[in-house]
Amino acid sequence: MIKNISSKEEIRRVIYKKRCSLSSKEIERKSSKITEILRDTLEFRNSKDIMFYVATRSEVQTEEIIKKSLLIGKNVSVPIMLNGSNNLSPSVLINFDKELKKRKKGILEPEEKYVRVISPEKLDLIILPGIAFDYKGNRIGRGMGYYDRFLKKINYSAKIIALSFEMQIVDKIPVDANDISVHKIITEKRVIKTANNIVNKKIEKK
Repeated sequence: MIKNISSKEEIRRVIYKKRCSLSSKEIERKSSKITEILRDTLEFRNSKDIMFYVATRSEVQTEEIIKKSLLIGKNVSVPIMLNGSNNLSPSVLINFDKELKKRKKGILEPEEKYVRVISPEKLDLIILPGIAFDYKGNRIGRGMGYYDRFLKKINYSAKIIALSFEMQIVDKIPVDANDISVHKIITEKRVIKTANNIVNKKIEKK
């Protein structure tokens, strides 16, 4: 865990650099553990409509959990930017391999002919990424506020779970008025229940 860095910009810079230093094998191994833990949560098991982010190279990988979710009958959507706006919308995904192509900054989004936008209020579980997180569920993203704007539109009963490598957890993140916190953070070592500020026992020892 990183300590003694305070500004959002510094946290973003330091953690992003460390995350990008992870090897492909490390990312694959840790991501597999994280998504295995996610599948065992009540939030995932009880959810019907889930929005997953589609991971970039250095993020916790989501391709396999998306495919498994589709196989077991979950309604899966992924974020898309519509009409050049800076606002996220959930678009229903049916076939991961067929329907996605690289858009801005190499992020996979549905091709235009496969865009099936739904209301954010329909979602009961949102799985999101970030660059850094603290124990209260505060999050630092890429700095554009996409998810903070989006999360203001979801149903109040929807759950928000962040997927993170352990090295992305920091002591404290400065909070702005527009920031939206998450309910849980899942790393390869533990589940952090932020709603009650309770940290579970470590799942594996290192």
